[in-house]
Amino acid sequence: MIKFFRKIRQNLLSEGKTGKYLKYAIGEIVLVIIGILIALSINNWNTNRKLKSEEQNLLKDLRAEVKSNIESLMITIDEHEKSYNAAQEFKSLFQDREAFDKMADSIFERMFIRMNMNFTYDPNKGILNSMISSGQINNLSNKELKYLLASLEDVITDTFEDTMKIERWRDDLLTKTFYDSHIIIDGKIERFEFKRRYDNPDFRFLVILFDEVRKSGLTEEYELKNTMEHILELIEMEIKE
Repeated sequence: MIKFFRKIRQNLLSEGKTGKYLKYAIGEIVLVIIGILIALSINNWNTNRKLKSEEQNLLKDLRAEVKSNIESLMITIDEHEKSYNAAQEFKSLFQDREAFDKMADSIFERMFIRMNMNFTYDPNKGILNSMISSGQINNLSNKELKYLLASLEDVITDTFEDTMKIERWRDDLLTKTFYDSHIIIDGKIERFEFKRRYDNPDFRFLVILFDEVRKSGLTEEYELKNTMEHILELIEMEIKE
């Protein structure tokens, strides 16, 4: 093809047709430029198609990860709801000594154990962390989704600050109430009674801790759930099945 165009140029020059030669040369340059632009356009199209394909695969993997994490979060919220409700029951008992006296030690014990459920939340973040570390998160088309994913780690940390606060306080309080539940006669431990904790100031402070701090934590946990469900909705919107 190049030899063909060169032959045409040579013929025009040999015939002295300079004007036609210049027009032809300009036309040839234009054709070359058009060819380059078409090649670049095809290359960009192929690149964009590849990026879109990679984005779709990432979104599908991310969808599975987010779904799993929402399920785990719901388990945590459910246990924290039980804990909060138990703390509420204990608070009502502090106002009703007669109801407390009638309560079986085993029921009191079950309520106590239920209140002490302090689940931590450790979501799977393999796909998300890989996207952030590799910079693939920047390839996401949806800007809102990109922002929510980039800030999710900080949101989770903030959400469970109350859980960590309970964790820091409860061990010391539990230890104190544990010792107070023993019946000691002549220096010997005769038996252990859960209900002896009722009048212990440390136990009452423990109940307040699980009541007030847990309530605040649950509010944030539900907000996190809503955020993660919104993230899932955005992912679903971007996936082209």
